[in-house]
Amino acid sequence: MPADTLLTYAGKRYLWLGTGAAVALLVSYYVYARDTVPSGSTLGGLIYGWLGFLAILVLMSLGIRKRWYASRLGTVQGWTSAHVYLGLLTLLIIPMHAGFRFGWDIHTFAYALLVIVVLSGVVGLLIYLTVPQKLTAYESGMLPDKAEAEINRVLDEMKQLVGEKSAVLQRLYEEEIRHCQEIRPQGWRLLFKGVDPAAILSAKALDLSMILPKIPETEQESFSQFCSLILRKTELESLLAGEMRVKNALEAWLYVHVPISFALVVAVAIHLLVVLYY
Repeated sequence: MPADTLLTYAGKRYLWLGTGAAVALLVSYYVYARDTVPSGSTLGGLIYGWLGFLAILVLMSLGIRKRWYASRLGTVQGWTSAHVYLGLLTLLIIPMHAGFRFGWDIHTFAYALLVIVVLSGVVGLLIYLTVPQKLTAYESGMLPDKAEAEINRVLDEMKQLVGEKSAVLQRLYEEEIRHCQEIRPQGWRLLFKGVDPAAILSAKALDLSMILPKIPETEQESFSQFCSLILRKTELESLLAGEMRVKNALEAWLYVHVPISFALVVAVAIHLLVVLYY
């Protein structure tokens, strides 16, 4: 039996609740709009508005629940599952509040921020549903700390191998050292670069084969050993780069979702002040 995900938590409890709530909202809006010109200033519009406001407050409280370890108010997974469906419902509730009328004002701006927050949350959900399997696949090859230790061991072997060899081998070793120094600080840039270990290894092997004619005959055996070490190092580096790229993807969406969520709260507060003042 497959394990529950955030979408199917507790037998799809929040999926069914969210679907039922959406149907109820649509039916209520049909009844409301049949006899009234929908707008945010009508009784129905105000009810939808306060429902949307309460929903946003509940959505923002997920961060508090995640850090409230002693809480018995449900599980974090349950809260997060509810968070997903409630977030989607707000995309329906707020337009109902406005009577599906939008303009160039703070009210529409607040809704635009809400759309960004919800869509970034959807992206984050998709990442969490797909990326951990990829991360497990990378880690099954070798854990990061062990991979780095193995790279350092390979570099030590390279250094010993080229100790008294020709300038070509010395230059190759220096290039590998420089490559290590360049690849480690890449950080978030890896998120926008594809990592295909097989293609990287193939390209490196082709480059080394083109260098072979320049190697003195007396160093052919040493060069063969050196190539094996380079390919092993390249394999480990691509493994680490792929794993870092996956880990970055797990966090990248939060750099949109969290700041825009706080901007949304500010925009909603301004929206309320404008409405109450005028």
